[in-house]
Amino acid sequence: MSAQPALSQLDAEAQKIVSKYDKKHAAVLPLLHLAQEKIGHVTPEAEQWVSQWTQVPVAHVREVVTFYSMYHQKPVGRHPIRFCTTTSCVLMGGEKALDHLKKKLGIQNGETTPDGKFSLEEAECLCACEIGPMMQVDGKYHGPLNEKKIDEILDKLK
Repeated sequence: MSAQPALSQLDAEAQKIVSKYDKKHAAVLPLLHLAQEKIGHVTPEAEQWVSQWTQVPVAHVREVVTFYSMYHQKPVGRHPIRFCTTTSCVLMGGEKALDHLKKKLGIQNGETTPDGKFSLEEAECLCACEIGPMMQVDGKYHGPLNEKKIDEILDKLK
């Protein structure tokens, strides 16, 4: 990711987000998304920034960041991949598909490829059992997966 913008550069967008809610604390999640989208991950400075905008103690903002797997506390690849590992996806061939993905990328869960293009996160459930086995790439759902489909998805992103 290129140089990180100063959080103060996001203040106008933050004001728009906060103004949509009757109570400022309701804006914690969207403000965290905004910071992560612009910076690439949620830094301690971003947590403090969200705390100031929402008047929620920074400890509570931190709890949100550590509770939800959608927030990243360290840089991730340009194309984050979340692979569903819940029982229904496993029963439909998810383990084989995940093994193929790991071999193709040369990384394991929680890692990023050396070129910074892809990161992999195994997710307990992505709520798309109807297309399992499945994965989320750049926020978009893909499935049902097999080795060929995984190769096609990754090849389009290279």
